[in-house]
Amino acid sequence: MKPIQLAVAMLVGGFAVGAYAQQAQESDKQVEKVFITGSNIKTIDSETASPLQILKREDIVRQGVTNVSDLIANISASSSQGNLTDIGGSNSFAPGGTEASLRNLGAQSTLVLVNGRRIATFGFANFTEVFSNVDSIPIDAVERVEVLKSGASAIYGSDAVAGVINIITRQNYQGVEVSADTQKSIQSHKFGTSKASITAGFGDYANDGFNVLVNADLFKRQSVMWSEVQQYTNPALIATSPNFGALSTYSHGNLIDGANSTPLPGCDPGLIRGGLCKYNRSQQYQAIPEATRSNFYSTGTFNLGDGTQAFAEVSYSKGKTNYISPVPLYGAQSPTTWGNPSTGQPLTFNYLGLAANDPINTTGDDGAEIRLRFLDAPSYNNVEGTQYRVLGGLRGSFKAFDWEAAAGVMGSKVTSTSQGTFSSSGFIKEIGDYNNFYGNTNPNVGLSYNATDPNFFNQPGGYRAGGTNSASVLNTLFPVYFSTGKTQAEFADAKISGPIYNLPAGPINVAFGAELRHESMVLDDSNNLKTGDIVGYGISEANSSRNIESVYSEFSIPVLKNLEVTPALRLDKFPNLSAHFSPKLAALYSPTDSLKFRATIEHGFRAPNLIESANSLKFAFDPGVQDPLRCAAATQLQNDLNKAAANPALTAQQAALISARALAVQGNECSASIPDEVKNNPGLKPETSKSYSLGIVFEPVKGYATTLDFFSIDRSNVIGLQGAQQLLNQASVGATPAGSIVNRRPFNTAADQSFLSNDAALGGQNDFTTYGVTAGAVQDIIRAMQNISEQKTSGIDIAFLGKQSLGQFGSLRETLDGTYTLKFYDTSVSTLSDNLVGSYYIPHFAANFTLVWDFKSFSNSLRYNYTGGFSEQAGQQDTNWNAAGCAANNLTPAQCHVASHRTTDYAISYNGIKNLTLGLNVINVFQQKAPIDIKGFGLGATYGTNLQDAQGRILNLSANYKFY
Repeated sequence: MKPIQLAVAMLVGGFAVGAYAQQAQESDKQVEKVFITGSNIKTIDSETASPLQILKREDIVRQGVTNVSDLIANISASSSQGNLTDIGGSNSFAPGGTEASLRNLGAQSTLVLVNGRRIATFGFANFTEVFSNVDSIPIDAVERVEVLKSGASAIYGSDAVAGVINIITRQNYQGVEVSADTQKSIQSHKFGTSKASITAGFGDYANDGFNVLVNADLFKRQSVMWSEVQQYTNPALIATSPNFGALSTYSHGNLIDGANSTPLPGCDPGLIRGGLCKYNRSQQYQAIPEATRSNFYSTGTFNLGDGTQAFAEVSYSKGKTNYISPVPLYGAQSPTTWGNPSTGQPLTFNYLGLAANDPINTTGDDGAEIRLRFLDAPSYNNVEGTQYRVLGGLRGSFKAFDWEAAAGVMGSKVTSTSQGTFSSSGFIKEIGDYNNFYGNTNPNVGLSYNATDPNFFNQPGGYRAGGTNSASVLNTLFPVYFSTGKTQAEFADAKISGPIYNLPAGPINVAFGAELRHESMVLDDSNNLKTGDIVGYGISEANSSRNIESVYSEFSIPVLKNLEVTPALRLDKFPNLSAHFSPKLAALYSPTDSLKFRATIEHGFRAPNLIESANSLKFAFDPGVQDPLRCAAATQLQNDLNKAAANPALTAQQAALISARALAVQGNECSASIPDEVKNNPGLKPETSKSYSLGIVFEPVKGYATTLDFFSIDRSNVIGLQGAQQLLNQASVGATPAGSIVNRRPFNTAADQSFLSNDAALGGQNDFTTYGVTAGAVQDIIRAMQNISEQKTSGIDIAFLGKQSLGQFGSLRETLDGTYTLKFYDTSVSTLSDNLVGSYYIPHFAANFTLVWDFKSFSNSLRYNYTGGFSEQAGQQDTNWNAAGCAANNLTPAQCHVASHRTTDYAISYNGIKNLTLGLNVINVFQQKAPIDIKGFGLGATYGTNLQDAQGRILNLSANYKFY
């Protein structure tokens, strides 16, 4: 059944519901006016002009999720891929953090709030992306989650482009309760998590004049290595890779020299296969990192009399994620290029063969390869972080007006401590100088050079391959390095709302408000990173701050009894930017009590963050870059040198030297590693968006409500970074973008890295005139952030709620939350004529359907999750996975398409024992394997990497006890 047919069938059948704001009231009691996400004006009706999804506490519990990030990921409008999580963040610039993203527009276009206010930015930036770490929010303190599925910059300012996720904590709670849950894979008995919390509430605000809530929780997740769960890899994936499960010769150690190859002494005899020492590489790859988190949250309200109350919130989160990193390898590998950030000079780490007289070279041949995996290396990345928010304020009423003012501070600090990467100086001391070498002519190895040092890998007191090494040696060879990040923001805000004029259809309500915010970010690195001593690594640094001022207004105008129009306008002032106005117009038309039409139109924006526009620097090296002014000439020179090296009159050594030079010329000019500084750009414009929505709310029978909302977002001036190759190409024709620089060495025929004015290998020719070389080599590039791309998306959100009484058999509820994406364009990936919906991880349809049966002391729920299929090709420009690319890799068209993803979850809870609730959740009841994704698996993969296949069916057991 096609996705849209599936959604319609659910709607027509009456067994569907969107977890959305239009939930039918179960009683006719008077409802207090409250603030709804997306508006600063109180209302008694949750059916607003903006599409809003509400997840209540009982809905959250039924999903069996143990953290807020998993809850957000289950929302149909949540982005399908690319979101940073602490599970997969080991190789990111922001390990240990988890972001949220809606509509595939990225975390910086989705605003995360707690109780209507921003939370701290995570201490690290993910390259240039800043985000809020949703793992810092304790899920047991959450009362509900409101997801605004439209732009809201007119209400909340910058970042609210794709939508807003507002997490509402429990209010006016009395009592003490403890809860605990544990979760584990039934299939593998791995993937264990456990959580415990205590919540206490004191004082009834209505009777005692105060209420204080305190919540504390602990979370722990166990580490799982891929070697522990390889047996659960989908056989259909294994069939595509003949290398699956193959052991690696990068192991305890081998000497590679054709027929003379032999294991290093000390290899476990059980691991010697085919005369070489082998190793199961999946032992070094982590499926899930170990994590611990402790969260504290407290809020209090106090009645000061005369309609005024004081309130305060305190939240603090501490987390640690322990990543296990693969240990370094040594052997016939491509050189590693990086640089010294303090000098900007390029550096190259060469992998060298052993001289014939090296004591550990027992083959007797010059240039034998030593191939090993440094299994004794301490290899880890431990990330520790804290996040906090403290605020206090006053709220009250003055005549018919409600007012509120608050001030606070929030921040985050993160430290990433790592070990397990070569130190340049340490390698030279403990193993040998990789900069001293000569040409390798051994035909049995794939190395270009040999170590000149006869004691390479045999230094006195140095590292012993395959032997026992002291902690001192290992810590010198693999020193600790670290990065730190700190963000902080101080804020103050105030608003007032109420009626200002009575129309025949009702009062005009208005809201006015202002906000001040000071933000700062500091990123720093250890000294061995700053000086380029850690092989292959660069730096990421920032030290910047700014002040932001905002004012806003909103009106609710009842034009007719059944027509309400809500205009809103916000002005935000950021440094170096003109004051930005964000307007919004919304309308809600209710021709009958059971039928409502709604529409919104808004201009939103995202201001450049502190990494993009303020004082920041990232230093790295871009590999594989072609110089458009010299590569063609270098290719001709390489071909001529290779022809010259084939001259039989040359000695083997002469031929080897010419061949090595040919290879170096090609590497210098056609596959170079270019020093790259990425800098902020104070001249950036804000990203802007135009969005609108059109929707219908239909409730033909009380308790059955359906919504359909069309959305469209057009995002312009998207901030990004031009590719290094693209920058060089543009600079070569005189079109270097503003803020970016390509620095070349002076054109000097007497000191060129590749070309000679008197080339002896080619009969004394002048390479410069022969090949038309007129420019010096690229020295380095400086790239500044730019407004470079555009994104467009549109689709339909589908929601339905049903509830029936079954009399003595209890009650039945059905819910559906679905999103059908019609179009998605992204010029950073392809063109505005290439609709990316249906391409890699951008499915047309995603939905979940939940059926709940409450009977006496039991509550049962069945949840069906669906995500549509998609192509392996990521846009038309992805030629590796188009029809021709798939055919070239011997893949059928069916293998180059990922089928739809379907799982079923079951939950049951029992509260028949006083004050005690017991729960059981089974996630993926039918142990459904993930659809075949060969691209994600990898062509020629040696081990499985799909978590769903490894986890299979998951069991979650929970208990909650209320003391009073």
